[in-house]
Amino acid sequence: MRTDAARNRARILAAARAQIAAHGPDAAMDAIAAHAGVAVGTLYRHYPTKADLVAAVIEDSLGQFAAIAEAAARAVDDGADAFHGLRDLMLAFAEQHTRDRALKAASTQLGMPIHYDIERYPDGSAARRAGTSVAHVLEAARAASAVRVDLTLDDLTMLLNGVPDDPAHRDRYVDIVLAGIARPPGP
Repeated sequence: MRTDAARNRARILAAARAQIAAHGPDAAMDAIAAHAGVAVGTLYRHYPTKADLVAAVIEDSLGQFAAIAEAAARAVDDGADAFHGLRDLMLAFAEQHTRDRALKAASTQLGMPIHYDIERYPDGSAARRAGTSVAHVLEAARAASAVRVDLTLDDLTMLLNGVPDDPAHRDRYVDIVLAGIARPPGP
């Protein structure tokens, strides 16, 4: 991709994220193009439909989280504390989940629901990479006896779906969840 095309694509994704967060699925493609500082034709050349654009923004968001999760998995492999890695991942996911709530609502309204089962995503996709890396960190935390032995990736996903929007409440929520998933003291 040419440099200017890549720059336009990045501006369109950022504008779409902002407009959809502000206006939900009713965000107009014209407004997104204007916000990105590109012609409407440029927007449609990259993303022929709003569903294509929303899917690209979600994939971009998942890609960012996948990079964080992959770094955490590498850190755990290099000897970092798995429980702290899991905590950092949960906080990052909670923040992103809150930020992307409007995108998820838009994707559902456009008939493209978000699935939390990583097996439903193709190998190499951002969602699969993120889920696989989080599962790796979770397994390391279980192996270190830092979390409940019965804790699953589905459990974490379910708990994180309840994250509140307010950052102060969000951090407290994650702290309470972490206390609940930590391995109980004793034999």
